[in-house]
Amino acid sequence: MKIRFSILLIILTSFCFGQEKEEKEYNSAIVRVNRFIEGTLATPYSDDSVPLIIFIMDAGAINREGNDRMSKNDAFKLLAIELAKQGIASYRYDKRLFKIDAYGIRENELSIDHFIKDAEDIVSYFQQNGNYSKIILAGHGQGSLVGMVAAKNNVNGFISIAGNAQSIDQIVVQQLEKQAPGLDKSAAVAFSDLKEKGRAINYDPALESIFGYQLQPFMKSWLKYTPSEEIQNLDIPILILQGDKDLQVEVSEAEKLKEAMPNAEYAVIENMNHILRKIEGSRLENHKSYNEYWLEIMPEVITTIVKFVKN
Repeated sequence: MKIRFSILLIILTSFCFGQEKEEKEYNSAIVRVNRFIEGTLATPYSDDSVPLIIFIMDAGAINREGNDRMSKNDAFKLLAIELAKQGIASYRYDKRLFKIDAYGIRENELSIDHFIKDAEDIVSYFQQNGNYSKIILAGHGQGSLVGMVAAKNNVNGFISIAGNAQSIDQIVVQQLEKQAPGLDKSAAVAFSDLKEKGRAINYDPALESIFGYQLQPFMKSWLKYTPSEEIQNLDIPILILQGDKDLQVEVSEAEKLKEAMPNAEYAVIENMNHILRKIEGSRLENHKSYNEYWLEIMPEVITTIVKFVKN
């Protein structure tokens, strides 16, 4: 019995040490930058100064992990963990829109400039409260545009992940032309009214989710920016990252960004969708992945970002 107990003790001890080693591959802490910004800082265990990536989320009410209220894919939680294991720190945060009620903000009070200011405030915070070898902004989807504008000052690099090159009105009209012919003309008129009159009134009711009264101030602020023009204002290393199975952003958008910034590093990852997962089957498989948080991030995403950051 004593021998068996000793063997069991050794097994348990080894298991505990193994767990401890795994848990200490990275550190995770909640960091509040100001009353509107709270997120998670993931850092590698290192005595040396390490690079920091600040992740900016896509359009909609998206939390720090990359999830909205209807889906759970944990894309940026998983990406942050893998990067920390590779010696790169990251900060990911909830968008204002995700906690709009808690912050006491009305939807019609929001503009894309609030998102830009949040990103700038985060950069300032970590410049003053950290010892990082470099700070890089990385924007996903709409966050790519936000990051481009915020990256004009005080950062060492920029990563566009599934970012559009065209302005939002061009993107929406083109998508409607393919998916709902007829609505594209109504949307084009509504966007024109927003630009010229500051208000869109005559649009098809099917477009309420785009041109609803509460949403129009934000859409108007978004229309001011064209990503392919904004990216040209950057004088820092740039990585343009895109998947060829992305249902939301076409590869042609990444190509347009590359045309606007020829010196940027450029990577189109085969079989990768919008949330950085491998898709080899149908559109149904692609859609299902948005709720399959256990799927791993494509290794090519991690290696491409690590190479860019460390170079």
